[in-house]
Amino acid sequence: MEATMQEKIITQLQESLEAIQLTSAKTLELALQVLAWVKLSSTGELSDDLSLSTTLLDEPSRLLQVLTRLAQEGDLIGQAFANGTDFGRLDPRLLQPALTLALRLDQAGMLKNFDPVRAISSLSPKFSQEPDLPLEVTALLAGLAGVLPGEDVYVPWDSRGTLAASVTSADTDVYLESPMLSAVPALISLLSDHRFQVHYADPIRTPSAVENGQLRQFDVAVAFPPMGIRYSADVTNNDWFSRFPEKTTSGAVLAILHLLRQAKRRVVIAVSNSLLFSAGAERSLREDLVRQGKVEKVISMPAGLLANTNIAFSILVLNPTGGLDKIQFINADTAYFRESVSKAKCQMINVDKLVTQIESNADTDNQVHASVEGVLKNDAQLQVSRYVLPDTTKQLQALLNQSRTVVLKSLVSTVRPMPVTSQDDDSIGVWEVGAADLPPYGYISTPGRALKVEPFALTKHAKQFLRPLDIVLIVKGSVGKVGIVPHDVPPPGADGWVAGQSAIVLRADATDPIDPRALFLQLRSELGRELLSGIVSGATIQLIQLRELERLEILLPDAAICQQAIETLEKEARLQKEINHLRQEQSLLASDLWSLT
Repeated sequence: MEATMQEKIITQLQESLEAIQLTSAKTLELALQVLAWVKLSSTGELSDDLSLSTTLLDEPSRLLQVLTRLAQEGDLIGQAFANGTDFGRLDPRLLQPALTLALRLDQAGMLKNFDPVRAISSLSPKFSQEPDLPLEVTALLAGLAGVLPGEDVYVPWDSRGTLAASVTSADTDVYLESPMLSAVPALISLLSDHRFQVHYADPIRTPSAVENGQLRQFDVAVAFPPMGIRYSADVTNNDWFSRFPEKTTSGAVLAILHLLRQAKRRVVIAVSNSLLFSAGAERSLREDLVRQGKVEKVISMPAGLLANTNIAFSILVLNPTGGLDKIQFINADTAYFRESVSKAKCQMINVDKLVTQIESNADTDNQVHASVEGVLKNDAQLQVSRYVLPDTTKQLQALLNQSRTVVLKSLVSTVRPMPVTSQDDDSIGVWEVGAADLPPYGYISTPGRALKVEPFALTKHAKQFLRPLDIVLIVKGSVGKVGIVPHDVPPPGADGWVAGQSAIVLRADATDPIDPRALFLQLRSELGRELLSGIVSGATIQLIQLRELERLEILLPDAAICQQAIETLEKEARLQKEINHLRQEQSLLASDLWSLT
């Protein structure tokens, strides 16, 4: 059955329930309950007194009684109708149109191949404020899980049941665990060809898959946890199962550590890209996983896949046993695997071919292997863009390998922006240099924004005032944009210049082997932009981390090239002054014609 037909069935049922005036989520739940009631009745899983029939439709008063009794049944049926106590407040006559429609669809054979996963995935977010996982992402996660016949699978945080249904087959045992009390997962299970267990618990705080006082070990775990969740400190302090060796509040870190304890063959988990490069607990986790050989694959996904957020995410495939000496990095953000559906949104395509390519384990243009040792040397960074490189980056690496280079930290010191938040009467005015003030050629000419600083900043933060030939580099937002401070910059103090909060200042010493003007032109050049793009990270806002910047390899030019760079910059500055003068002269040419004064 096509997705459009699946959507029509659900949509028509929801429209037939509009008179009840429920929320969109509750309307969807009720529509699924109607379908489940029809299916259970037609397959003979319900006794005659609980089955839906045209005869029962003629007795509105009994409808709600039967629905309430269904909620008292055991296992999945009871879970699927667990909100039965709400039925007592409904007008049974308002249910009749939906029940009549569902019975007609069943009699016409329209429900024979009904796929609940495809149906509700096609509806999101139209009929539900709760975001559903896109069908294509669900299929990719299920494909990467690679569940074998006879295996059991753990699927936590699946509040809709779509992921659990996608990994369930006739010979698998699937255990869904959700902290959200909803009838939908049980309804999806009942409406699917193969059923899965549904359990309600918080996987981190109170895991339910426990046997003999120990966490149950499944063959495979697959999950798409909520992004950006943080837990209170008591979660790690009060853990009964020693899952969390490092104390952290990061939901992503805790989720990975939990899954590694609940699975023995494979873990597949979607994570925000920030986990792949952030410091702190995220970095400690990455180092441990990489060093232990537990990271098998990292797949970078296109931005704009999720309905209610533009958060970029990746998929990790982990081996709980460990011992791997290589990591496979796959870039799925290519035209062959995605297509645009709007200006900001896209969807996956050719998912089956992507899974086949990943399983082939062969290196391609968008898929490579990196050694564990190499990844550890790269600060245990797991961003796919650090390993799957475009041709321009490969050419740059070849050039660096053949040239004399030094790390940026050996050439300059870095100066962070000055705090500028004062509103006191005795505060001092300064000028901020932001990304918009960095010209394409020559020196920075005019800062764009006046700010106030505390009087003590003149002494405490004196070094953070910009000095002649300081290089201002944007490291957040418009990353990589760069400018250089002119010789005649005002001295520190009132009307002095300071860098904006999205910038870092690179300050050269007089004894450095490269003139700051030559360094500036190298960073501004095509080569420099490529160098800087290689260290850009960020899940939603692009940024350059300081430790990455300090380790950046820079070409060390000889004296002749340095001198040529200095002369070039000075000529750019002279030409810019001439251009500014000509523009001013141009603006005055016709000023006396048809003037109002």
